[in-house]
Amino acid sequence: MALELHFKGHFYFFFMINIKFKNARYKLGTYWAGPFFLLLGISYFVTEQVYHWNHYAYLFLGVGTTLFLIFDKQADYMTIDNDQIIIYGLLTKSVSLKDISSFEINGDNLKILKNSKEINIDLSLITEASKTELVSFLEELKQVKSNN
Repeated sequence: MALELHFKGHFYFFFMINIKFKNARYKLGTYWAGPFFLLLGISYFVTEQVYHWNHYAYLFLGVGTTLFLIFDKQADYMTIDNDQIIIYGLLTKSVSLKDISSFEINGDNLKILKNSKEINIDLSLITEASKTELVSFLEELKQVKSNN
């Protein structure tokens, strides 16, 4: 997708970009852990007469892990929307495009310098198509900032 950046005051207008995770993010055993614990918890409730705390824990762990993997498979690593970059995770970070001073790529690590702070992005977690799209967007952003 070709991006067009137009500089008007302090705002950049462009298409929304979703940076996707790689599919092979988790080991194969991780995908079986949720259903395994779910079946283990259900089997305790079917076969036992007295329920212990660990029976509930297996059920909770199975449901939680299964739902986490289902929702996490659909998640984006980061989104570039309006005038900011949003990096999703346990602590979601947001960076305004006008605050980005520079960026540098070292192997599979992208370092975005924002005034006096830096944000590190692990490029090995995202797909190759998303990686090239992100780098080309940042190059275009650098050209727009240098022209103005």
